[in-house]
Amino acid sequence: MAELHLVDGYNVLHKCRWLKGLLRQDLETAREALIDKVAHFCVQTGTRVTIVFDGRGRQVSERVDHNRSVGSLEVLYSPAQLTADAVIERMVYETPQKMDVVVVTNDRGVRDLCRGMGALVMDAGNFLNSIQESRQDTSEALQRTRQVKPHHLEDRLDEDALALLEKLRKKL
Repeated sequence: MAELHLVDGYNVLHKCRWLKGLLRQDLETAREALIDKVAHFCVQTGTRVTIVFDGRGRQVSERVDHNRSVGSLEVLYSPAQLTADAVIERMVYETPQKMDVVVVTNDRGVRDLCRGMGALVMDAGNFLNSIQESRQDTSEALQRTRQVKPHHLEDRLDEDALALLEKLRKKL
C-alpha cells in the first residue's frame, strides 16, 4: 500500500457529487467538509494524506487557516505564484520512493507527468469511493461491537434448559 496520497483538493472537490450542493452555496464550507471527510479516512485507515489547494486568487479567504496538519492529514495551499498541480508535481519529484506516492486527480496532464516519474495515480471518483467504503466498513465494525452479548451463562440458555435447571435447584 502507498505511503502517501497527494490530493489535488479543488479537482477532487469538483468531482465529489455529495459535496456539490455545498460547493454551490459556499466554497469554504465545501472545502472544510472535504477536509473533514479525508481526516476521517486518515483515522480509519492510517493512510497519510496531503491535500493541496490552489492558494492564489480569491479562492482562499482571509478566515482560512493556511497550511495545517493534524495526525496523518496535512492541508497545504500553494504559494501565489504556483498552482496546486505544480506543488504536487514537485512533491512527487522530490520523493525518493515514488512508488510510495498516490496522486489523486482527474487532471490528465498531472496524472501523466506523475505516472511518468514513477508515482501511482488514482482518479477522484476512486478516491471518493475509497473514503465512502472505509466509512461503511468502520460503521459496520462499530455496529458489530455494539451488539449486546450475554454476560452470564443463564442469559445464554434457552427456555427448556432454564426450566430444567430450575427443577434441579428446587430439588437441592
